[in-house]
Amino acid sequence: MARRERFPVAVVGPGALGSFFAQRLSKVVPTAVVARGATKIPQADWVIILVKAYDTAAAYRVGKRVVPVATGRTLLPPGFEALARMLRRAGFNTKITKEIRAARLRKLLANVCLNPVTAAFGVRNGALAEPPYARFAEALAREAAPVLAAEGLKIAPAEALRRVMAVAKATAENRSSMLQDLAAGRKTEIEEISGALLRLARRHRLAVPTHAAFRQIIRIMEAR
Repeated sequence: MARRERFPVAVVGPGALGSFFAQRLSKVVPTAVVARGATKIPQADWVIILVKAYDTAAAYRVGKRVVPVATGRTLLPPGFEALARMLRRAGFNTKITKEIRAARLRKLLANVCLNPVTAAFGVRNGALAEPPYARFAEALAREAAPVLAAEGLKIAPAEALRRVMAVAKATAENRSSMLQDLAAGRKTEIEEISGALLRLARRHRLAVPTHAAFRQIIRIMEAR
């Protein structure tokens, strides 16, 4: 039996982001690219999964070690230094940090405030910094802050709003992934984004009515 080749890294999900990572990584190390839905992953030291949140359960069932990453700054926990060096060689801004949970909560804040509003109204991110959409973003940010604080993120409502507005302005021309999914007739990540915040809110017995309303709006739009 022929010996299976082992790769330094495998990238699962060769969509736009997966292809981007695979292309860069392949310039510095042999890289395996795995189609979404594949039942087998080549032997690899590291497996990077770049698929929609609602697809990751299937990916995890393969039983391989995975590392979720994203564009912008890639944050990895201690123990992932070898992967961090590989990503830096490929040109990715990568940092080792112990504050992964805080970073994920800050990312959730931006997602729950930007994605549902842009998708519901069909606007780009920058629209949320101006009326009339800014008032929806503000309501979402102020509701989310106590929930995230209860989860351990040190953030006040005013700071939450400032962060959301900063992201909206910095990505003003972007069309959110949720907006793009609705436009293409695809399933959105509303349950993994707004649904996640609602579950945290229930855990801490906090009210987030605006988030609940936008979650329902997006679900109705998905069903059209």
